[in-house]
Amino acid sequence: MVSELVPGGFEAYVRIFHRFQATDGSGRTRTWQARLQNPTAALHGELSHLSLPADERAPGEPLWQSEEGALDDRSRHALARCLADVSGDEAVSYAYDLAALLWGEPAPLVYRSTLAGLETVREEVADTVGTSGPEFWWPHDRSWVVTSDHDLLSTYIGCSAQTAQLLLDDAELETLPVTPQARVDWYADRP
Repeated sequence: MVSELVPGGFEAYVRIFHRFQATDGSGRTRTWQARLQNPTAALHGELSHLSLPADERAPGEPLWQSEEGALDDRSRHALARCLADVSGDEAVSYAYDLAALLWGEPAPLVYRSTLAGLETVREEVADTVGTSGPEFWWPHDRSWVVTSDHDLLSTYIGCSAQTAQLLLDDAELETLPVTPQARVDWYADRP
């Protein structure tokens, strides 16, 4: 459930769907809505990638994949931009928990920077914990928290109603409101 990933006590919770990326190196991306292949089908807060139609490919067409635990570049930049509208230059903590342990670090890694420094933090830790993450990020005032779990194809955010609306209205992000009780596992919407 969302409440197992994001702390309680926030006014709103938002799911950001990680874009699917073409495996041909072209940099093309595809949204979950586009993968539904049905203009009347609607995204919902517990949609699993296992419920999307099979990727019907013509010869020479790329396979579309989304990375677990890593918000795609386009969405990560849009998210940082939206959150900067809320937090400005406030200090933000970036934590690598499980990734650090899996890469042999004795403890979680936590870096502090601004939202403008997110990509610099990611570059600094790439040799230590790889290119995914950060798993958690939050400002000093704890007005929001971002969680990208290593097993999931979506990122979840706890925040104010106003911040949630900024995220939901941003054209670069594929988002939906969710509740703390929404399931997040791969089989959430499957019988």
